[in-house]
Amino acid sequence: MTVFSENRPAAPVYRWEPDYAVGVEEIDREHQWLFALAEGMHQAMLAGKGRDALQALLTELVDYTGSHFSHEEGLMERSGYPDLRVHRRQHEDLRARVREMQDRASSGEVTMTIEVMQFFIAWLKQHTSTSDRPIGEHLKATGQLPCRG
Repeated sequence: MTVFSENRPAAPVYRWEPDYAVGVEEIDREHQWLFALAEGMHQAMLAGKGRDALQALLTELVDYTGSHFSHEEGLMERSGYPDLRVHRRQHEDLRARVREMQDRASSGEVTMTIEVMQFFIAWLKQHTSTSDRPIGEHLKATGQLPCRG
């Protein structure tokens, strides 16, 4: 009996947990999608297709984080979030890092897949639980939480 079957994906490793919630339903849903992207890459790596999936993951990451960051920054702007500049800089730093990774992956760098996974999941966990959580707290404290839709 084998533990891993090529016909069945392994149990998810990179999944969103309630501990990562920031308290803004839309933002939490968007964060869940980012965790799903990471898990998709993990499953591709387990199937031996990580390198093939890397460029697509990085492209989707650039596209999705662009819209997610715009949404998040819009909420911060409208609510007068005091740390908007610092938060926006964190988003810009991630965008720059992902573009750099895209360039390196395009050049055929072999070790990129594992590095991207480690970097992305560490950034995502840290950012959602330490940088994004205060946004939800601010919106709640100021009575500006978006209505559930």
